[in-house]
Amino acid sequence: MKLAIIGAGSGYMPGIIRGLLHRAADLDGTEVACHDLDADHLELMAGLARRMFAARGAAFTVTTHTDLKPALDGASYVLTTFRPGGMAARHLDESIPLRHGVVGQETAGPGGFLMACRSVPVLMAIAAAADPGAWIVNYTNPTNVVTDAVTRHSGARVIGLCDQHVGDTEMWAGLLGLPLDRLEADWIGLNHATWAQRLRLDGLELDLPALLDAMEVPGGGATPWRDPARMAELAKALGFLPNSYAKYYFFHDDVVRELREKGTTRAEDIQAMLPAYYDGIRAEAAKPDPDPSRERGGGEHGEFAVDVICALHRDERRRMIVNTVNGGAIASLEPEAIVEVPALVGRSGPVPLSMGPLPRPVRGLTQAIHEYERLAADAAVTGSRRTALQALMAHPFVQSKHTAEKILDEGLAAHRAHLPQFA
Repeated sequence: MKLAIIGAGSGYMPGIIRGLLHRAADLDGTEVACHDLDADHLELMAGLARRMFAARGAAFTVTTHTDLKPALDGASYVLTTFRPGGMAARHLDESIPLRHGVVGQETAGPGGFLMACRSVPVLMAIAAAADPGAWIVNYTNPTNVVTDAVTRHSGARVIGLCDQHVGDTEMWAGLLGLPLDRLEADWIGLNHATWAQRLRLDGLELDLPALLDAMEVPGGGATPWRDPARMAELAKALGFLPNSYAKYYFFHDDVVRELREKGTTRAEDIQAMLPAYYDGIRAEAAKPDPDPSRERGGGEHGEFAVDVICALHRDERRRMIVNTVNGGAIASLEPEAIVEVPALVGRSGPVPLSMGPLPRPVRGLTQAIHEYERLAADAAVTGSRRTALQALMAHPFVQSKHTAEKILDEGLAAHRAHLPQFA
């Protein structure tokens, strides 16, 4: 088998290497074709992979490519995990909306829209160049929009990934005092807009409203990834579990104020730590048995992606939470919507499980986000400014047509080099 990794020079690569090692016996003899536009980072991560595979006796062959087509040729699976424009572009995604009083975020809202406009054309090119029948396993954000665009505008097979539900389930296990290894939640909705009404311990459904009534709201502020105090407050009001990104919708103005007071974007914070991160990777890559940092997705992020690939390749029909075509899984969304739901993943692809309707308190919100995502996918594919404006006007963050126009004009101008479809 050949697995192409597009974006193999990124800081997330150590997690993917660990994921491959975790399933080495199931992927024996696989060629891992690593592609990246940054030749230095590509060679660094490929060298790290070779050392880690050799140290553990894993039968993988690693090849490197800066041209896309040779990486894709013959690949049965294409794992996409790249960031068009890098951290400089992410900084613009986060800072431009904020100047207009709107949350700036890399996947949600106008920031996520600008990233979609850069990501989607690259994914469409990959879909066109990949072998017929290959599976695109997409981690590139915003994954719901990307998966929708590829599904509706190409003939490629695609499955969208996000491991947010893993971290969120871990957060809720801690807040509710439950053992994580015995806990399972049914997260349903859209990527970064999921909700869980059903929570099981050892397979038995728990009385979630009662658990939430008894839960104490913790003190302390937010981290870059979690805001447990706000999430606990919100869950007690809703009676079910919200995804961590719910804070951007239910505490929008507070978050805008805090982001402005912070003074730096998350992209700037990451950019400041990346040189030391890559220096650490270089030091580890020189060792006979490397053990690189688990920052930047160096752990379960990669294991989840490789588990999905193994479920497809080995026809495991494994229950996993993925982004795929709704069918009838969520009654509150149209059948062709891309949703994030539990599905059985096997050789024929993900089969979403029936989850019923969305919870009423967030039904309208989730439907509004879906309509925005569909418009965003169409705008990213076609380059239509009108559709782009409609997408931003449809998003719950944006309360004014004039604000949507200002963000759109400024964003398109700032990203002009990366948005050929809007020329």
